[in-house]
Amino acid sequence: MSFLKKIFNSNKDAEIIKETEIPDYVEAANKSYNKEFDSAIKDLSKQLENTSSNDYSKLAMIHINLMQAYFKNRTRHDNYFTLSSEHAKKALICGHNTGLAPFRLIINLEKEGNLFQAMEVCKLVIDNRYYFSPSGYKQKPEFIERLKKLQKKAEKIEPLNDNPLFTKSEIELAISNSHNVSI
Repeated sequence: MSFLKKIFNSNKDAEIIKETEIPDYVEAANKSYNKEFDSAIKDLSKQLENTSSNDYSKLAMIHINLMQAYFKNRTRHDNYFTLSSEHAKKALICGHNTGLAPFRLIINLEKEGNLFQAMEVCKLVIDNRYYFSPSGYKQKPEFIERLKKLQKKAEKIEPLNDNPLFTKSEIELAISNSHNVSI
């Protein structure tokens, strides 16, 4: 279901000066906000199937909303925590640059004991080529501090999983898309 957002001028005739379509993922995000997680996941999954693999802006938003819905509903389904991490990674690769995707991914990886992969995410987003949205959830200094804490923690334990989380092409795509996706 699509809605239109209308912006009116200030005179009493209320002439429409701009009209834009509100993306379908917004309605699904609202369902998630209202704790209708299963319905949100169903809607977002359908949108994901129908979205071009090159539409990184839309894919980033669908993945970030799936990440949130799966995470918020993780106690009711065994695999939802893992699906939350998968969609956080995909949102990051698609260019979601507010800091929300890497933050969730780092926390999830750390909870699973995957400190080296969590550090890899930090290194990706603190790379000088990575662009953070100025109105984002988190910014580069917070990820620098998180990396330092993870490094101290990693010195004390044996790695559970030191396999790379990202391929080189995924890293380059995430960096490139961080500049191209408008959120």
